[in-house]
Amino acid sequence: MRFSDPMLGMAATLAALALVAGCVAQPPPAVTPPVAYPASARDRLVRIALAEWEDWGRPFIDHTGPAAAAPLADRQEHDPEAFPAVLAYWSAVPGREETIAANLARFQAAEPVWTEVPWSAAFVSFVVRAAGYDRTDIPSADAHWRIVDSLMAREAAWPGRAAFGVHSPFDRAPVPGDLLCATRGEARGRYARPEDRAVEAGKPVPMHCDVVVGVRPGAVEVVGGNVGDAVRMALLPARADGRLAQRAAEGAPEMPAWFVLFENRAGRR
Repeated sequence: MRFSDPMLGMAATLAALALVAGCVAQPPPAVTPPVAYPASARDRLVRIALAEWEDWGRPFIDHTGPAAAAPLADRQEHDPEAFPAVLAYWSAVPGREETIAANLARFQAAEPVWTEVPWSAAFVSFVVRAAGYDRTDIPSADAHWRIVDSLMAREAAWPGRAAFGVHSPFDRAPVPGDLLCATRGEARGRYARPEDRAVEAGKPVPMHCDVVVGVRPGAVEVVGGNVGDAVRMALLPARADGRLAQRAAEGAPEMPAWFVLFENRAGRR
């Protein structure tokens, strides 16, 4: 689903909803025009996400076929070898100095670390900062809902020009550099489409976002942080046209409850 689809008028809908939500729960979208990023920004984003996954031992979960033994992560968040990586992720998020200081103290005391606050949004923040995306186009945040709301507000304010377009997750084939986001925990399945989130913009809701890092016949590969206490890849089933299947293959682990696909426009405008 593109914002230019006249049948749905999604751009107008999201813009109106974002304006209403902004008056109540969040600041208005930044007035700074979006950056027209070159394709190299998207390529860097993918390379960095894959490099982090490599460092964690290439663990994965497969939703494309019957459950099989998947490799465990070489390291997990509490392992000393993982400490510098998670420290780097949190260092990309302004305002989390207390989290960093508390875990530095625990690390020096040989106590468990990085257990009190999920770091999956910090992972996304680190990857986009390292790839060279400006905070006005995609923020650093300690929660995925903040990233989701910001990207949706940017597209509503700058339709067709924002660094990331907004689509329903099953209406467009993902490509490397895109972001896929789902509701999780007690909020699993709360939204089916991005418009559903727009009417609740600013409301803290448990979410998770992954970076699309690869596509191949029958599968989309995504990488996310703090999945099983590691950086992990998920193999998602895809239809013949490349769009995501709505359900996992028979016998495979349950799919995340995707509700939005953010199209990375770097090099595409």
